[in-house]
Amino acid sequence: MTDYASRIIALKAERARLADRQSQLAALRREAIGKLAERLGVLETEDDLLTGVFSELKAAVTNNSPRLAQWRDAGLRFRSAKSERQRGGTTAQHPNSARASRDA
Repeated sequence: MTDYASRIIALKAERARLADRQSQLAALRREAIGKLAERLGVLETEDDLLTGVFSELKAAVTNNSPRLAQWRDAGLRFRSAKSERQRGGTTAQHPNSARASRDA
């Protein structure tokens, strides 16, 4: 019986550790999203507008909308352009300009 009791105690401790880790990861994600909003220049956008945008995103994810592929592509171009700038590349400043030059 003690074996079961010690196992239960260990499992409860592990569950508490995992809950704490989940909380830490969520905080890191919130921070990363805030930094992204700042880099994109939308940090000061009104709450109603951000709520609408996030609602659209949630609906698109829920319905596996084809817009997700477009948004991923735009995000990839933005992040690639940022990486190039950090490495000293000559990538255009605007995320859509990368596509325009690529499609030309």
